[in-house]
Amino acid sequence: MIKISKELLWDYREAPQDLVWRLQRMADFFPAYGRDRDTVLALYENMEKLKIDHTTKRLIEEYKRAWEEKSGKDKE
Repeated sequence: MIKISKELLWDYREAPQDLVWRLQRMADFFPAYGRDRDTVLALYENMEKLKIDHTTKRLIEEYKRAWEEKSGKDKE
C-alpha cells in the first residue's frame, strides 16, 4: 500500500485505503512527495485512472525511466 505523509492528510485523520485516492493525493503533490520507486511505478501504472496534468505525467514518466536505469545498474 502506498504510504501517505501526514502533511497530505489535512482533511483526514487517516488516509483512506483506496489505492486510487492515495495515488491521486500523491499525484497532486508530485514530485514534492511520492518520488520513491514503488509510488512512481504505481502512479505510472494507474495514470489513466488519475486526474494528472500533462507536465506531471511527463515528470512521472521521467522518474520511472530513472528508477529503471538505476535498477539496471544495481544488477550489474
